[in-house]
Amino acid sequence: MASRGGNFLLNVGPQPDGLIQPEFQDRLRAIGDWLAINGDSIYGTTYGPIQGMASVRTTAKGEKVFVHIFDWPSSPFEIGLSAKVISAHLMARGESLKFRQTGEKVQIDLPAQAPDSTVSVIALRTSG
Repeated sequence: MASRGGNFLLNVGPQPDGLIQPEFQDRLRAIGDWLAINGDSIYGTTYGPIQGMASVRTTAKGEKVFVHIFDWPSSPFEIGLSAKVISAHLMARGESLKFRQTGEKVQIDLPAQAPDSTVSVIALRTSG
């Protein structure tokens, strides 16, 4: 939702006895765990500069672009981005990633396995 400038509301309410259903608790914990690591890519962001790319959504905040990857691709991973990229790292591990930029194409070398089982996030620092 954030990648398109929207807001996501979790419509969860208690049962008549005041308890939240276990499956809702599980989902809320999973979302909270993901946000504890990747929250910077959601909170205070706006829609991202890359739209319409299958399995990828982006958000932006200041000089950062966050690339949310739903289906982990093979390496190298390529995106189109007009801003100059200064650095790239995985949000889940803080691991720096090697990248190459030629014009408006950025190739990022990714590890073989996704760092997150649901949505992995790459943070790109740009110069504008």
